[in-house]
Amino acid sequence: MKKKLWITIIAVLVFAILFVPIPTGVYKDGGTREYTALTYKIVDWNRMTGDSTYAKTKIYPLPYNFKSIDSLWYYEEDNIENVDIKFRATVLEIEEDVVFVEPVENTDERLSSDKIGLNTKDLEDIGVAVGSVVEITYDGVILELYPASINAISWELVNDLRHLEYKEQWLDKNTAKKCANDTFSDIIITQIYSNCFFAKTVLPFSNEIKLNGILSDEWCVGDQIIGTYSNVYKDEENNRFEADFKNIKESDWQAEPEMAYKPVIYLYPQHETEVFVNLTLDGKLSCTYPEYKDGWSVIALPDGTLTDATGLTYNYLYWEGETYAQYDLSKGFCIKGGDTAKFLESALEKLGLNRREANEFIVYWLPLMEQNEYNIISFQTDIYTDAAMLDVNPIPDTLIRVFMAWQATDEYVDIVKQELTAPARTGFTVVEWGGTEIK
Repeated sequence: MKKKLWITIIAVLVFAILFVPIPTGVYKDGGTREYTALTYKIVDWNRMTGDSTYAKTKIYPLPYNFKSIDSLWYYEEDNIENVDIKFRATVLEIEEDVVFVEPVENTDERLSSDKIGLNTKDLEDIGVAVGSVVEITYDGVILELYPASINAISWELVNDLRHLEYKEQWLDKNTAKKCANDTFSDIIITQIYSNCFFAKTVLPFSNEIKLNGILSDEWCVGDQIIGTYSNVYKDEENNRFEADFKNIKESDWQAEPEMAYKPVIYLYPQHETEVFVNLTLDGKLSCTYPEYKDGWSVIALPDGTLTDATGLTYNYLYWEGETYAQYDLSKGFCIKGGDTAKFLESALEKLGLNRREANEFIVYWLPLMEQNEYNIISFQTDIYTDAAMLDVNPIPDTLIRVFMAWQATDEYVDIVKQELTAPARTGFTVVEWGGTEIK
């Protein structure tokens, strides 16, 4: 009798060990709970996946019961739509291929940890720095360590920072110059904070503008606006403006076809040099900066910094104007709108522009081109240089002039390809670039 009782007890114990699950984990992913037996595991999923929650109870038999909760999640992802989650964070530390960020307040990620690490080895280099705000896409899993860890899928810099207050001093009003309230008109929003926003002029001067006040939610980064302002100051040394904005409205300014826009001239002498630049235009100038007075006279440094007679500094000489040139589109390239940036990066390098010059070229022209189905692009040579003759004293050792004529089209056009070359940049180098849209 006693022997049978022991057999029964042992059988019950074995059954319990093999088949009775016990709680083995509660996770901060929304409330997932885990129960484990020797032969199977029950997971009561309650994991947040973007805007929804994945709620389902699943049984995982031997040998899957020995897998981790994150490994089991892999088998569930095929059943989930929009599993990837995005959150915003401020970059705290950068250590080779690992970046640590602080999620913004009132997010699930911030509730999990105030410091999260992500491996950036396979992520795009977006030029982050300590203090940058980024939007990170990840697979929804936060490893509960400290610092916490996530598997980041992609990231991008964020310019809409309405959750943050800008607290730094933009310029010193005690030393800045008071300006007229109509100093600038059509501008493009570049960054938004809770208490101000930043902008650049539509015509591409090298000034940055900070406008104090709360910008309503109807406005976004990239919007082109015009408004009224007060208390306008300018930091001459750093080319910075600051003002209080009263009201703004949408701007309808557009580039005029056949107009030569943003030809900019960079001067790179081998040592500090007084340089005189004269432009003979077959047409008329509509805007220059600094002001063109029978030519430009500046002191140029090897890094390209230019200083005029009043002591103001510039990154380049700027002009725009109307010419009587008849641009030739018989040779060039027909490029998909979405491929324009990649094409220009390659083409401008072949034409002799350095990274800084190419970046400024692309930033100006890309917004006008990338939304088109296709763009016919042709880099003009004698037609442009004969219409806009440049005389530089002292004579440069290297002169590079890049002028792009382009035209939007709804369909692909077969066009004879141009050969793109440039001289080696040696000695005193002068670089100019500009462009025009052909209607």
